Amino acid sequence: MRLAVYGGASFMLALGVVLSALHQNSNFYAACVYLSKSSSCVMVLLNLGLLFSIIMGKTLQSIFFGQLRAIEVEHLYERSWYAVTETCLAMTIFREEFDLQFVLVFATLLFLKIFHWLCQDRVEFMEQSPSHRMTFHVRMVNLMALLLLIDILLACHAINVTITKGPNMMIMFGFEYTILICIMTSIIGKYILNVVDMRSQEPWEGKSMYVFYLDLVTDFFKLITYIVFFIFLCFFYQLPLHIVRDVYVTFRSFIQKCRDLYRYRRATRNMNELYPDASAEDLLRTSDSTCIICREEMHAIVVDNNGHADAPGDIDQNLDQPKKLPCGHIFHFYCLRSWLERQQSCPTWLVTSITLTLIRNQY
Repeated sequence: MRLAVYGGASFMLALGVVLSALHQNSNFYAACVYLSKSSSCVMVLLNLGLLFSIIMGKTLQSIFFGQLRAIEVEHLYERSWYAVTETCLAMTIFREEFDLQFVLVFATLLFLKIFHWLCQDRVEFMEQSPSHRMTFHVRMVNLMALLLLIDILLACHAINVTITKGPNMMIMFGFEYTILICIMTSIIGKYILNVVDMRSQEPWEGKSMYVFYLDLVTDFFKLITYIVFFIFLCFFYQLPLHIVRDVYVTFRSFIQKCRDLYRYRRATRNMNELYPDASAEDLLRTSDSTCIICREEMHAIVVDNNGHADAPGDIDQNLDQPKKLPCGHIFHFYCLRSWLERQQSCPTWLVTSITLTLIRNQY
């Protein structure tokens, strides 16, 4: 209802401005010149363009996404305000080139960013709700292919303009579209991993590591792009304060992932030798022989003198083998390895610390 009222008022106002310009000028060309020279007329026409953009966005949303979830709308508002604020800071660098073309190019970039954010949230939602209709996959594949193609074309256009005309405002938009290419490539990779996981009969054990490596590579290319853009702006313009935070956050995320990878490799290297098998006596000493990760009962697997276990499969491949950490806590071999992919600390100590923190906050 509000959109209809806003649309009707915008259309009537734009129509009145156009008719007034045609009435005051003798021909169509003179009317167009008058409209382009008047700041108030330009604002009215830009408002009408904003209305058409909203209508087109709503139409594309209904085609590719349908009804948005509440969390998607919330993320959309948060990211949009941040993107607008960041661009306002960038305008201080390109203030001499700020014109109607800048506004149109920025509106196009924000329009595409919105669909990238929605696409990212919808792919992440696949992990929470693995059962989707075929129409969902058709929509997502077409949307991701379309967005990636548009990103590549606009990035190439911005780079070509920069090379042809020299440093100008298109540097920023070429950089933004390069970042969007990295993000869309990551989204496509995660979508493929989710589809493969949905197709498999059993849970895919190595999926989390593939997602981790994908995020690591994405952060690396984003960091390289940020650094190149930062140096370029410092050399031709001035210190780009609007991307200092993005450079820092991306650099910190990349370093943290490298540390997590190193710790995971160190923690999972020779796990059979690093973490001894838990015996039946060890399980009896514990107050609860349930693995807190999978919430299933643990049973000691005895190996005879010939190296054969009392359970099917080789002991090195037996994922149900209880393993004992240096702190004394016991978990399944597979559960421990899966946990170490995400955290490099004892899950019992982590759960205990979180519980104590929640109790402390309540009182």
